[in-house]
Amino acid sequence: MKLFNNYILNKLFLMLLISAFLISGCAKATLTVRSPAEINTRKIKNVAVGGFEIGQMMLKFKTERNGVWQTHPVLLSEEQQKSISRSVRARVINLLTATPYFKVIFSDEFEKLANDAALQQLVSVRGYKTKNVDAVINGKLWLEIERTDGVDLSKEGLEYFRPPRSRNSIGLNLTVDQVVWWPYKSTRGTLGLEIKLTRLLPTEVVATTFETRTYSQRIGGRNGESFQQIADSLTSALATSDSSKIDSIESSADVLPSFEQIIADMALSIASGFVRRVAVTEKVVSYPIAEGSFPNAKILIEAGAYDLAIDQLQQATAENSDPNDLYNLGLCFEAIGDYGLAHTTYREAWKTDPENLLFAQGLGRIERLRRENPQLQRQLESR
Repeated sequence: MKLFNNYILNKLFLMLLISAFLISGCAKATLTVRSPAEINTRKIKNVAVGGFEIGQMMLKFKTERNGVWQTHPVLLSEEQQKSISRSVRARVINLLTATPYFKVIFSDEFEKLANDAALQQLVSVRGYKTKNVDAVINGKLWLEIERTDGVDLSKEGLEYFRPPRSRNSIGLNLTVDQVVWWPYKSTRGTLGLEIKLTRLLPTEVVATTFETRTYSQRIGGRNGESFQQIADSLTSALATSDSSKIDSIESSADVLPSFEQIIADMALSIASGFVRRVAVTEKVVSYPIAEGSFPNAKILIEAGAYDLAIDQLQQATAENSDPNDLYNLGLCFEAIGDYGLAHTTYREAWKTDPENLLFAQGLGRIERLRRENPQLQRQLESR
């Protein structure tokens, strides 16, 4: 009776998976992949995040009216600068808490340190001890952002139809050259960010990085698409056209991001690279599922039921070694972390069809994971 109930439950489960597959129509396997830290931080478990000093900050606003450019410096208050510093620090904390490697310690003692010199002075004090913190991450940033409010000018040939003025006259198709104003707004910026990981006992700079990121975005201005839209709207009575209709940027749905958002995005990009250097990181990836001869297995893989898919694919490949089924079997072994069996089945699929890009990608991917796995296991076992 118990075996019968299990059989019924498995059938119901499979029917639900088939229904979900037919609805989604997507054939990819979703895996969580861990990557080892690039440098040795095995003895560092608890990490505090200090302050991020502002080295230099240049913000300016440029406007152009009637061919005359004016530049206005934007002066930020001390509180606004602190807000930017806290925003960068928050991005680093979010990245660290997302890793399975470090435990982030929230400490006012380190957060209040104004700069790297203050941290070095603190840890250099004879007899200084901290029970909960092994290392501190802090940094320094340099920033330059420019906002522009300008106008592109162009000479355009606009066609319009002048209706007849009397019953005895005819209308005219005319082309008139007219100077068109194309207002635009733009933002461009550069962020330089230094991030440093300092071990407290013994005091040692374990890792440091300095990278820059640039940002540029523009909305409005002269382009072919916008000109065609304006030309289409001016096919009648040029004399009655209103230049405010051309100035569509003010009513545009496009919005330039704030200074704070630009800085946070650029800082996140740099901090992500630093965290990959010092910590085990996780990411979710999706890989294509091959069109094998056993469609139920494809449904099971997409649903994440890898053990059930392995049982069915092993039976299928024992009777008929379709290379697509072998690839899917390797994908299942990769998903559950059995890289040895994954390598064997990927290689069998690739040997059957060496020109298949999907098989070659699976084999190359698993060879990299096998090389990284010993280092990854040592780092995880040290926690």
